[in-house]
Amino acid sequence: MGYRYTSNLATDLGKISFQDAYRLQKHLLSLVRDGNRRGFLLFLEHEPVYTLGRKPIEENYRGVETVQTERGGDVTYHGPGQKVIYPVVDISENGNIDVRGFVHFVENAVIKILDQAGYTASVGDEPGIWVKTETGERKVASIGMAIDHGISFHGISINTSREVLSGFKSIRPCGLDPTVMGYADLRDETIIQGFLKEFSGRFGEFALLDRDSFMKEVSLRF
Repeated sequence: MGYRYTSNLATDLGKISFQDAYRLQKHLLSLVRDGNRRGFLLFLEHEPVYTLGRKPIEENYRGVETVQTERGGDVTYHGPGQKVIYPVVDISENGNIDVRGFVHFVENAVIKILDQAGYTASVGDEPGIWVKTETGERKVASIGMAIDHGISFHGISINTSREVLSGFKSIRPCGLDPTVMGYADLRDETIIQGFLKEFSGRFGEFALLDRDSFMKEVSLRF
């Protein structure tokens, strides 16, 4: 596939509703599918929302209003105090689509960022990225990807402040007791630069644009 542009694009959207972010992802999917770009990285914070993956278990979210999605996993929460990263990238290489390998790549990117910030991070027995704390291991990041004809969307959420933890109390996130959820004190800049480095190394350079410039480049308005 021949790409018309040399750079992939990234932006920090700030706070945005899940519906608007989903609409943007679907638009970017079409651009990647048409060969206009190989990929995009979206950084954002969602307004409070509970979402379901492809394998929801009703007892984990009884009495809670949810949004169904195409991503993997069960129920989770997004809201203030959490940084969400949506990579919309063509993961196919030489006609092969290695979904498991891409998920491992994303997990390792999160672990590197946490390690560099002084946390001991790892993939646990349960899904997600966990860090060691004085009171035991806590889950600080969740990964729920979807792949459409070799193009990824949905993505990663990293809890970055105590504020987000209250949102998990009404559910059993991914079937877990909500008390296992924790957070890592990370600045947005640390997360953004870490992901830009990892994704640029694998998919080619990503140009970081402000929100307005990015939306103009992809020809979409909310």
